[in-house]
Amino acid sequence: MARLTNWELPVNKETLNRIVQFLLDAKKSAEFMRLENGVIDVAEVFSLERLRELLANPLLTPEWLQLTLEGRILDLRQSVGFKVVQDKKLFFLDKDLLNQALAKRAAVVLEGLDLMDSALAYLVTNLEQTMPCSMSNCEAFFSRSGNEAYNGHRDSDDVLVIQIAGTKRWRVHQPQQRRYLNNAPLTDSMMGPIAGQFELNPGDIMFLKAGVPHKCTTVTDHSLHLSFDLIDRTLSIEQITKAANAHYNNATAEPHAPVSAVIDKYIDYLTSDRFKTEIEKASADQKREAALYRQKFTDASKMPNLNLKK
Repeated sequence: MARLTNWELPVNKETLNRIVQFLLDAKKSAEFMRLENGVIDVAEVFSLERLRELLANPLLTPEWLQLTLEGRILDLRQSVGFKVVQDKKLFFLDKDLLNQALAKRAAVVLEGLDLMDSALAYLVTNLEQTMPCSMSNCEAFFSRSGNEAYNGHRDSDDVLVIQIAGTKRWRVHQPQQRRYLNNAPLTDSMMGPIAGQFELNPGDIMFLKAGVPHKCTTVTDHSLHLSFDLIDRTLSIEQITKAANAHYNNATAEPHAPVSAVIDKYIDYLTSDRFKTEIEKASADQKREAALYRQKFTDASKMPNLNLKK
């Protein structure tokens, strides 16, 4: 069997357990954020060198990257080229724009690390097992002093952060209503009262609940942190109402019924045992499907077995 590199091995058990337990404790807490300093061995999780390796992949497409310089997102679509081989186009990412921007101290967000890196895929799999139904995303935030990837914003899902290199200053504001729309960009006045300010250094881990406005600043020359978006994949309101609408359309209120009667009939079905059973089954099906896709994501970064004869 081929020897696996460090990045193809799972995160060691001690580090994994520490991260998972931190998340469990944070989610049980009534506080909107939780922070522990210097408790993670970052060498077991990620590094600047690993980021460079992943950015060197010529098969990256612009969808994987956000490149920000002086507050402006650079369009990487112009950097996609191709080589023709046997009448087929092999697409690649020309790195000139990326390298030029990095030389000017641009910030980079690299998405989908849980697809690229089997150690992070293993970690995300274990994080998801602590939640009812999640399809989480792991991304790397690399920034330079004076160049940040994002301005003030809030997230629609809970976030777990591990600082890998450099120092990042966080300014968090009092929690607001969780929402899917109009989360960014936020001005200082839109973010509301400041709840606190602190710095993350290598080995620090933080949990931030959905709906908490925040803004980050790179204190040192550069900063690298991993962000785990703990995306909620339980049934959405759109899925629930779609199922309810399908039933209502087969058993509607009487013609010209007052709006209140229409609403009452709709609510009767939403609160019925039949509908609750139907939704519980749909929820279980969705959870199984999410688990299957997570396995596909994990397998995507595994080294294939060539089944060679000895």
